[in-house]
Amino acid sequence: MQPIIVFEDSGVNNLTPLVYWRTVFELRCGRRTLLDRVAHFLKVPVAGLWTRDVWAAVATERLQVPANARLQPDTLLINGRWLFDRQVDFHAPPYVGTHGDHIAYIACDAPLADRLTPADLLDPKRSADLIRSVAHGPVDARMIDYAWDLVSYNAEALQADWTGDRAFEGKVSSSAHLLEPDLIHVGDRAVVGPTAVIDAQEGPVYIAEGARIGPHTYIAGPTYIGPGAVIKPHTHIHGGTTIGPLCKVGGEVYACIIAGYSNKQHAGFLGQAYVASWVNLGAGTVNSNLKNTYGSIRVPVNGRDVDTGLTFFGSIIGDHAKLGIQQALPTGASIGCAAMVASSRILPKFVPSFSWLADDGSEEGDPERLLATARLVMRRREVICSDAEAQLFITAARIAREWETAAPA
Repeated sequence: MQPIIVFEDSGVNNLTPLVYWRTVFELRCGRRTLLDRVAHFLKVPVAGLWTRDVWAAVATERLQVPANARLQPDTLLINGRWLFDRQVDFHAPPYVGTHGDHIAYIACDAPLADRLTPADLLDPKRSADLIRSVAHGPVDARMIDYAWDLVSYNAEALQADWTGDRAFEGKVSSSAHLLEPDLIHVGDRAVVGPTAVIDAQEGPVYIAEGARIGPHTYIAGPTYIGPGAVIKPHTHIHGGTTIGPLCKVGGEVYACIIAGYSNKQHAGFLGQAYVASWVNLGAGTVNSNLKNTYGSIRVPVNGRDVDTGLTFFGSIIGDHAKLGIQQALPTGASIGCAAMVASSRILPKFVPSFSWLADDGSEEGDPERLLATARLVMRRREVICSDAEAQLFITAARIAREWETAAPA
C-alpha cells in the first residue's frame, strides 16, 4: 500500500475540550487510539501526520511520526476522525472519498500531492473546492463528529478489536470467577485478585500487562483495562468501558472511556463519560447520564448547545481537569481542559477550560500556575512535561478562551 498520512480537518473544532492539549489522533476508542486503529486495520505503519501548526511539535514528539511534511506522490491521506474497525479498499488516484460534507480520504497522484497543504484540509471552503475539482464519491466511514461519538461507539470498537487473543499470562487468584474464559485476556504481570468476577458473557474482557484487579471487583465485557491500570477493590465496571494505561479506578463505571494516567479512585457513579488524561476526580464525584424527562441530551460545544440525539450521555472532561470531592455533574456536562473545580453545588453544564470554579463563581486561571500543577502531577507518575508540551499548554489556554468566549455559563 502507498504511504499513509493521517490528517486533521475542520471537524476537529467540534471535539473540544479534548483537543486542546492533544491531537485528534490521540483520542481513544476501543483498545486503541484513533491513529493506532488506522495502522492496525490497514496493516501498515503511518508515515506522517497533518495537524494544526501549533500542535505539530507535540504530535511528532508523542507519536514518533513526522508532522506537516510535504506529500510524496501516490500518498494516501486519511481523516484522523475516521474510526477504523475493518480493512478498507481505496479508489485509485486521483480521487477523494467523501463522508457528507467532509473528506474521508484522498488518493493522491503527483499533481494532487504537489498542491495540497495541511491548511487546505483544515479550511472547510478549501476542502469543498478540492472535492469539486477531483473525481469523488461517498465512502462508508464511521466518523467521530463529537466527543460523545467515541463513547457511543466504544462497545462496538471493543468487539472489533478482539481477535481471539485469549491468554492467561498473569496471576489469577484461585477464588476469582472467570465467565466465558475464552473471551478473557490476562496479560503478563497482571493480577486478578481474590473473589473478583470477570464476566465476558456479553463481550470480551482484555486486561493488559501489569494491570491489577482488586478483590471483590466485578468487570463485565466488552471492556479494556490498560497497562498498569489499578482497579480498586469493590469496583463495578460495566461493559462498553475502556480504562487507559496507569489509571486508578474505583466505584461504579458505566460505558466510559477513561484515558491514560487519570484517577477516579473512590466511590461514585460515572456513566457514559469521556475522561481525558491527567484528570483527578475527588471522592464521591458523580455524573448524571439521564435527564428526568428521558429527553434527548444537549451538550455545550464552543458556545452552542448541540443535541446529541442520545437518551443516555454523561459528561466530557478535558485533560488535566481536577474536580474536588463530592462534585455533582449534570447530564451532558462539559468540563474544560485544565479546569479546577471545587464547589458545594451541582456544577454548571459548562466549565471553561483553564478556569477556576468555586461557590463564589468562575474566573480565568493563570496558565503558568495551572502548568505548574500539571508538571507536578505528571512528575508524580515519573513523566516529564516536555518543553513542546509546556508551550502547547500555554498557547492552548489562549486558543480555548477564543473558542469558548461565547459558551453558556
